[in-house]
Amino acid sequence: MLISNAGDGGYAPLVDVAPEEIDRLLTLNGVASVQLARAALPGMLTAGEGTVVTVASLLAFSAGQNNPHMPSRTIYNAAKAATVAFTRTLTHELADTPIRTQVVCPGVVATEFAGGYGNIPSAMTAEGVARASLAGLRLGETICVPGLEDQTAALDAFLAAESALLTGGNVPTPATRYSQPHPQPTL
Repeated sequence: MLISNAGDGGYAPLVDVAPEEIDRLLTLNGVASVQLARAALPGMLTAGEGTVVTVASLLAFSAGQNNPHMPSRTIYNAAKAATVAFTRTLTHELADTPIRTQVVCPGVVATEFAGGYGNIPSAMTAEGVARASLAGLRLGETICVPGLEDQTAALDAFLAAESALLTGGNVPTPATRYSQPHPQPTL
């Protein structure tokens, strides 16, 4: 079993992130999971068993949210969204094998991460996240959102939205709104 759970918040507006920190944060929060899975998969496939668990974040689904209570998270969000996409796609690649995959997307967890969340009442314990992940594996969940009660309905809506974007947007001509005349800006 590979559990890839390293991470660093790097919470800051993009303009405030040092250029040398961008690669470090993207590598730790996103690329490392891909590299570790790639290293572990041949042995798992040879053994005929294995599990790859990546830990992302509920923030991976927050790109469209402009909530002042959320941290500045451009780099973190990009890496964790990539981790979700990676694990979901890997699941399809490995569908005909005995290898199981899961991405865990917790909300706030009571750890020392990003300065510590232990005093936030809505923080889940790390043990709670781990128990949810293991139970999710037994349930066959590819995406595990430990705090989400009706995960099936939320994920069904998410999949339907993805499907609508793919099927509706994959056509040979631009949408009509792009061919309508638009007023020219005046100088």
